[in-house]
Amino acid sequence: MFCTKCGKEIENDALFCSNCGAKQVNTYKEVFVRNGLSEQDFIANINKWFQWHPNAANIKCKFGIDSSFGMLANKYVLNQFVIEYELYENNNTMQYGLVKEESTAMMKKDTKDFIGAWQQAHPNTTIVNWQGGTHQRGHMGALALGGIGAVNRMNAYIFFKFPRQ
Repeated sequence: MFCTKCGKEIENDALFCSNCGAKQVNTYKEVFVRNGLSEQDFIANINKWFQWHPNAANIKCKFGIDSSFGMLANKYVLNQFVIEYELYENNNTMQYGLVKEESTAMMKKDTKDFIGAWQQAHPNTTIVNWQGGTHQRGHMGALALGGIGAVNRMNAYIFFKFPRQ
């Protein structure tokens, strides 16, 4: 077999590369595509996958987010979610989850503060990755409200892990 990091040939049952020292772990990829589902059902399906695969571990993710025009502001919509993971022989001690959080406060707010507040409200979790931000009003929305409050809404997709019970 070949090292998963440097590509040098190594023994077939090697746990570490004799050349670069990298741990030899097979990684897998799963691509979730929304395909017309409501965003709520799409996220629920992703979370079911995590429940059904308790031996998936060291999960990394990428968000496929599009911006679409809402009533008064552009908004972010999750249309694809890609994970890379390892498989443990036994169940992983951590459970993973994905959630969408929103704030509709009519004021400018820092996205990192928004994520920090979520983390404080969920102290038993560790955020693995997140994506999102503040939605700006389009010209029509700003005009409809007399040009006040250029920022009106935030949303973020938060991928997190927590101890499995």
